[in-house]
Amino acid sequence: MGQLLATIMNVMVLLMVPLGVLQAHVVLQMKSELLEISMAATKYVTNHGGKNDAEVVNQLRQFIHQELAEKSYRLDENDIRIEVARTKAADPILWSHEDEFRLRLSIPYPQLTALFPDWPQLLDVERTGTINVMDYDL
Repeated sequence: MGQLLATIMNVMVLLMVPLGVLQAHVVLQMKSELLEISMAATKYVTNHGGKNDAEVVNQLRQFIHQELAEKSYRLDENDIRIEVARTKAADPILWSHEDEFRLRLSIPYPQLTALFPDWPQLLDVERTGTINVMDYDL
């Protein structure tokens, strides 16, 4: 009876360890993809700015759509939450030179199994930047 119990425990460990490693690998891969996209998005906002908040968010969504189309690992565009806010603004409406902004991208936490329910609900990345060039400067 002890051998049967030990065998069952060994099988459970052999199944759970690879599953945990696979879960951790998927999470790290998604975090890496999110970091790459957030870096590109921050650079895009830095180099383009916009006339108002809505325009900046719309242009950023289009840019992220283009970036996701080129990725080998697929993130669902509808799952990405985008928050862009200026932290320092010279003009209340126009995004102009030297305005500082905060960009936050979030995606749902990828779960392959319900064995790890205590892990976070969102993967998110927050970056800051400064508007350098505006489209109307070109």
